Amino acid sequence: MSAPPLIENARKFWESHPVAAASIPYALGTPEYFQCYDRLREGNESLGFSYELHEYQQFTGRHVLDVGCGNGYVLSKYAQEGAKVHGVDLTKTAVNLCSQRFALLGLHGHFSIGNAEELPFCEETFDCVCSMGVLHHTPAPAKAVEEIFRVLRRGGRVILMFYHRNSALYRLTLPYLSVVTGKTVRQLVHEVDGKGNPIGDVYSKAELRQLLHGFQDLQLFAGLLRNWMLRPKVGSLIPDRLLRKMENQWGWFLYAKAVKP
Repeated sequence: MSAPPLIENARKFWESHPVAAASIPYALGTPEYFQCYDRLREGNESLGFSYELHEYQQFTGRHVLDVGCGNGYVLSKYAQEGAKVHGVDLTKTAVNLCSQRFALLGLHGHFSIGNAEELPFCEETFDCVCSMGVLHHTPAPAKAVEEIFRVLRRGGRVILMFYHRNSALYRLTLPYLSVVTGKTVRQLVHEVDGKGNPIGDVYSKAELRQLLHGFQDLQLFAGLLRNWMLRPKVGSLIPDRLLRKMENQWGWFLYAKAVKP
């Protein structure tokens, strides 16, 4: 019997391991769950940074798609600013969480189960497509980018986040942990989001430029650098203000913003 496709393994993992749920001591879908998740998220990406990154207020009355919408954090911000929002995710768990978040907030959105590599939408449907920390978990990211390009309207905005190959975590700490644990660096990258995660990858800025070659006005920048992402005992000696100055070079999150020509 042949092994199940990698995308099915990914689906099974994320179905039972919603992002950050292991760190949240509340039942999925409760108000407390969403409040705790939002605090964790905004500890990594402040609300002000999120507004600047996603340009929420620029898409009032326009169509926005989140590929890998998770529990709806980003989409709810677009909806609160008046966008017509659509979320697609590989798992039923995520779609249910989005629906519950929107119900609690009194917002309206459309959510569906789907694969980033085969988006269930017509060509040139959306004015903005975002995907945060998702495409490095799909087996064929180039196909997913092609799909995003297809469903985005001309002049539309794409906003993405990947894990950063040239980050302090990947270049300094994971090789050290590989020696300590006996696991490969690749395996440790998979496990950033939980033991058993079947796929995770990292990208350099050059690799992202190649992946996103069909877009124009490409902006790339890194973010999120914490003490624990540096070698043990080294990170604790570096003040936060210095870490913030180092983020664009050494941060774990690699952001990309571009426009469809």
